[in-house]
Amino acid sequence: MKKIKGISVSEGVAIGKAAIIHREVLHVDRKHIKAENASEELAKFKKDIKIVIAELEHLIQNYAFSLDQKEILSTQKMILADPEFVNRVNYLISEENCSRENAISIYFTEVADIFRNMDNQFFSQRLTDYEDVAYRLLSHILKKGNNRLGCLNDKSILIMDNVTPSFVTRVFEKKIKGIITVKGSRNCHSSIIARSMNLPMLVNASGLLNEVENDQLIIIDGNNGEVIIDPSPEVLLDYENQYKQEQNQKEKLLKLIDVQAKTTDDKIIKLMSNIEIPEEVERVVKYNSDGIGLFRTEFMFIDREELPTEEEQYKIYKQIAEKMLPEPVTIRTIDVGGDKLSRILNLSHEDNPNLGCRGIRISFENIPIFKQQIKAALRANVVGNIKLMFPMISAVSEIYQAKEIIEECKLELKDKAVEFNSDLPIGAMIEIPSAVVTSDVIAAECDFLSIGTNDLVQYILAVDRDNEAVASYYQSCHPSVLRSIQLTAENAHKRDIKVAVCGEMASEPRFVQLLLGLGVDELSVSPGRMLKIKNEILNSSLHDSQLLAEKCLQQKTSAEVMKLLN
Repeated sequence: MKKIKGISVSEGVAIGKAAIIHREVLHVDRKHIKAENASEELAKFKKDIKIVIAELEHLIQNYAFSLDQKEILSTQKMILADPEFVNRVNYLISEENCSRENAISIYFTEVADIFRNMDNQFFSQRLTDYEDVAYRLLSHILKKGNNRLGCLNDKSILIMDNVTPSFVTRVFEKKIKGIITVKGSRNCHSSIIARSMNLPMLVNASGLLNEVENDQLIIIDGNNGEVIIDPSPEVLLDYENQYKQEQNQKEKLLKLIDVQAKTTDDKIIKLMSNIEIPEEVERVVKYNSDGIGLFRTEFMFIDREELPTEEEQYKIYKQIAEKMLPEPVTIRTIDVGGDKLSRILNLSHEDNPNLGCRGIRISFENIPIFKQQIKAALRANVVGNIKLMFPMISAVSEIYQAKEIIEECKLELKDKAVEFNSDLPIGAMIEIPSAVVTSDVIAAECDFLSIGTNDLVQYILAVDRDNEAVASYYQSCHPSVLRSIQLTAENAHKRDIKVAVCGEMASEPRFVQLLLGLGVDELSVSPGRMLKIKNEILNSSLHDSQLLAEKCLQQKTSAEVMKLLN
């Protein structure tokens, strides 16, 4: 029996047979074609593009369960449809008589060289997308790679040096038990997709390929970040029991659907859901959520040839609001930019996109688009349960500006005799240090506040959350983060408004008591985590939570805070 440490990116226990897949090296000959065959080669290239795009569309429609998944696969689809790519390959075929596989290889090599020379983690991730697309397209042309899936079944644990986002989606169809990779990070696209599928996954399992053989019995301990190779009978029995307990726990949690989320000392905590696409509303209703605390609207601006109309947005918002009645629906205005580039907004390249034009800044740079979204929300609010929330607020002046635009929208709708509900509560996302420090004046202009801990941690600690090299510095329970949450809650309560947490911290059971103790009134989590977080609330005392928070605030380091939480 051997144990190898890794980084857990998707929790849970998985027991199965090792299925090692080495990424097949594609050898592309630098061959040329006869000039008279160029037209035929161009036609084949066009057909290849259509086939691979159709494959991606199949994955998007059938296996993209979240906005992250859809966005990643749609980005790859956009690369294939990019005129710059198509025109460059067409030129190489028609003018330089390259074979299509040669031309494709030349283009992607050129792009890779450009990205590698950029000292920027964002473009490093883009390089992964381009490499994935190149491999997919060339595999199709060279008739390679498809046989790799033949060895996988519902008893397999996939082991690879690294795994691409689209490959994770493809192997999920095989109902495999889990995935282990030698490389990778918690926030890479492949990890995001695995988490959304609840597929146990470990990355950074250094040396694994030298220790394991095909068909060996292995265990993924996604809770402790370990791979166990050829477990002893005692260890295997222990993990089989853990697996059964996990399944039993899932069944027990289902019994909490109709139970109100309140602490043992009767403090009611509003437990809401984060959604990324309208189809998720069915799960939200199924789990009897207290509302939608964060409806990300970016899906309407991704993988599109044109902007969504006001009417299209109105219908989506109204449909969701009606399904959720009487519970609230909090619509976050568009938050593209940074790591969510959208081609239909024609966003320019930025050297540091996370500190660039994103969030509310994008809306202020595109007032007509912003107005369409506001008008759609005002109209849909005839149902009476819609709230509007602005992302990446850095100063109260931005709230003033947003309010002015809302008033303009009301007058324009009134002039056209369009029905709407002017009573539209507005809120700010607190995710920038300046917003924390001035949360008292921001709270005075809002009906509610919501803390986006993902970006809050990133900006307070100056740590790019997508950069594997500084991943250890990304510490959600850093004392500065805890003090920021407490200060925001205090300032919100002084103005008699509620404060929620809609970031990843709210979805982690170990942080529930801490957040309640820091003064958070509401939690908004992914639908799949709803019952697990409710269970934590039901087993927590507000009084004890406050004592825990006081102790945590006295600690000097993240390690000391984590020791208390554990």
